[in-house]
Amino acid sequence: MADKPYDARENDANLSVTGLTEDELRERGITRMTLGRLPLPSGAVIAADPLVQPERPAFTRTVPPGDYPVTLYRAQDRVALAELRIADGTPEHWDLALVPGQDIATLKAGEIFGYPVDAGLGCFMDPVTRDAMQRRDAQEQKRNARYSNYYDDVLADELKDSDLNWVMHRPLPEEPAQVAVFASGWGDGVYASYWGLDAGGRMLRLVTDFGVIENGEGRDPRKVAVTAALAALSPAQRRDSARGYEALKSDDHAAFAALLDAGRIAPETPIEETQGTFTFEAIRLDKPAALERLVRHGAPLLMPPYLQIGDERKTYPAYARDLTASRSPQLLAVIEAWERAGSTDTPSRGQTLP
Repeated sequence: MADKPYDARENDANLSVTGLTEDELRERGITRMTLGRLPLPSGAVIAADPLVQPERPAFTRTVPPGDYPVTLYRAQDRVALAELRIADGTPEHWDLALVPGQDIATLKAGEIFGYPVDAGLGCFMDPVTRDAMQRRDAQEQKRNARYSNYYDDVLADELKDSDLNWVMHRPLPEEPAQVAVFASGWGDGVYASYWGLDAGGRMLRLVTDFGVIENGEGRDPRKVAVTAALAALSPAQRRDSARGYEALKSDDHAAFAALLDAGRIAPETPIEETQGTFTFEAIRLDKPAALERLVRHGAPLLMPPYLQIGDERKTYPAYARDLTASRSPQLLAVIEAWERAGSTDTPSRGQTLP
């Protein structure tokens, strides 16, 4: 089967976030921050890690010379998107931003052209500003025999003052050239930029996607999953979950057993107060009797995805052993017997411990 060609629509959901209202952004766990207006006297735009690849060429498309607002979109305490707003309007489609020598026809599905980041920073700037940065760098090297690099000796203090790792930096105070510098999402990587175009092909936005959000959702996927699990509970199930959690905490074994036996709660029922499952909370609270009963009611070894952390902590036994404070010998004995009974990824009611 031939490889599927590149399809820019794969990123539409993330890029379209730039058109949402403040309330809509808040619902998705995203905040909009205004960085300032960026002068582009030549109309050419460079997007790059300004410390690692300042020589990167400008995009093949240009904008009318002028000053344009730069906006950052933050999610999970990271810069998720950086936007250069060129004109008002809602993009009808998005095109991958290219530099000379790049051919979109050579890309396969899932591939991108982007700029490499090795210093944890991205930027928008005019080539005029790149020249100013190079002159500032040369000045600092000549002035300071102990000069190390542009970041440590020039940018670091400005970024520290911003407290959020972004700044509108002016390389030479006596010149108007500026560069919009911002943290690049989770850090180092390769990040693509996209032109947002209206139906007539007019450029409205240039947006760099730092891979923090997925399908336009800025919240942690695990939080989204547990919120959905809780939302799926009926009012009666929510009340039973709350009662079951109170019984678990207070060691009211009779009440806990009654709720389990009646099917009003289950090992994987989510608990609103903690957002864990009953199996998770029995381990966290070190309740061996409750955990044994949950196992007998079909508790799976595998945790739901929203409780897993990487490849190292996917099962309840792994979670128990990963806790800073060791669990009681009684609880660990239940876990060992549970593991010996056989690994299963799906609950099977009435599991028997050896």
